Amino acid sequence: MNFPTKAATTVTAILALGLYAGCSGAGNDQQFVGYVEAEWRYVAAPQSGWVIDSPITEGENISAGQVLVVLDDEQQQAQLDEAAGRASQAKAQAEDISNGARPSEIRALEAQLGQAEASLARAENERERIIPLVKKGIESASRGDQVEANYKIAKAAVTAAKEAINIATMAGREQARIAAASGHQAAQAAAKQARWRLDQRSVRSLIEGRVEEIFHHPGEFVAAGVPLVALLPNDGLKARFYVPQDRLTGIQRGQTVTVNADGAESAVSAVISHIADTAEFTPPVIYSAESRGKLVFLVEASLPVGNQLKAGMPVDITL
Repeated sequence: MNFPTKAATTVTAILALGLYAGCSGAGNDQQFVGYVEAEWRYVAAPQSGWVIDSPITEGENISAGQVLVVLDDEQQQAQLDEAAGRASQAKAQAEDISNGARPSEIRALEAQLGQAEASLARAENERERIIPLVKKGIESASRGDQVEANYKIAKAAVTAAKEAINIATMAGREQARIAAASGHQAAQAAAKQARWRLDQRSVRSLIEGRVEEIFHHPGEFVAAGVPLVALLPNDGLKARFYVPQDRLTGIQRGQTVTVNADGAESAVSAVISHIADTAEFTPPVIYSAESRGKLVFLVEASLPVGNQLKAGMPVDITL
């Protein structure tokens, strides 16, 4: 798996500086040689899993919100179903609490407590098994976070079940209604969290751009945080060039420059977005009698959306 890197554009940068050294005496103090660089966006999933679908192709233009990769979701769907059931149960209890607790209801609450305690025991066992593996780097941090969340939810469920029994045996119905409402809210929050985890199994783009490279395909297992797709935003290209210190005073951020490339149908207007604060020497590989020891500053100009330039292309920049 090879991620798009700056290797090609770095080589172009050296060539561009070499061209600068060769043309610095051409008589045009406002023209510089540079290159086009891309600012890639690497999209990863917040959870690990098996890739089951990737409904995109390299070179395809994509929009914000479009699905890039789909991971298996059976476990997350089951968790959502369970959380939704608990939320419905909590809602029914909150609506029924004003009628008072009958012996049969007390027994039902005790049964729920037993179920909650069993779930807590399972969550504790899983926590004791997974957390050491996370610390050793065998399991991902996101897996550890999920285990901790499941443990806290199970522990809260036991507390809520015990509290429900205590309230059911009390005479004060107002406190019982408040507790039931709080339990319903907690169950709704758990269902919302489960819904979020399920939604994350479909990895979507947050930006508009073009699919540059797909790193993983259906049938592969990916860990959380591992790049799945490389995107090039519509505004992800910029022209980089180097300016000697004696010409830097006439350049400022927001200034418009003209960018030309061999074979391009027309010039492109770009806006200077960055000027390096620190100077650097021209690389030793292009030392010459004229350029030796000269200090230069890196300048970047953002290219407009829809331009036809490609990353790594050498360009001429005219102020």
